[in-house]
Amino acid sequence: MEQSERPRGRPRDRAIDDAALLAARELLVEVGWDRLSMVAIAERAGVGRPALYRRWPSKTHLVFEAVFAWSEEPTPVLASTDSGEWVRGSFAYTAELFNRPEVRAALPGLLASLRDHPELQSALWREFGVPGRVSLEELLHAEGSDDAVADAQALMVLVIGSCMVTSLLGGSATVVDRLPEMVRPRPL
Repeated sequence: MEQSERPRGRPRDRAIDDAALLAARELLVEVGWDRLSMVAIAERAGVGRPALYRRWPSKTHLVFEAVFAWSEEPTPVLASTDSGEWVRGSFAYTAELFNRPEVRAALPGLLASLRDHPELQSALWREFGVPGRVSLEELLHAEGSDDAVADAQALMVLVIGSCMVTSLLGGSATVVDRLPEMVRPRPL
């Protein structure tokens, strides 16, 4: 690496990130979106507000990362062998995600804030949507779909949207259990 390519300043301390993300998740459950503040997160995490603002430009960005922190492990649906298995697995994974206490607490505020943050909209789709959509496209194409791309996008929207609304309305397990049987890839 050339001298000009080296990042300036000290390396970012991952312990500060981890403490802030954990504090945000805990406080979301305890006080909710409206009462959550960067000050409260900094105090809970034992870090200064400047450290938070160097990492996240807003509460929305910090909470977004805290509740949608992406695991290094691929989602189970990526190992699906057919579109039906993908739909069932995607509903299970997505319903579990949207029913986590911190996600349920953050979701109304995040949804309202996302309209003002197109970069987070893109990140949500890119990180959460694209890997699953691509795997479903491949399965649908192998199953003979004449428009695997459009079918995969539509199924992703149905899975994410229905799980999100179900969570916002109380997270009925009965409804979530029924959804995979009602939402199937269209017949060939």
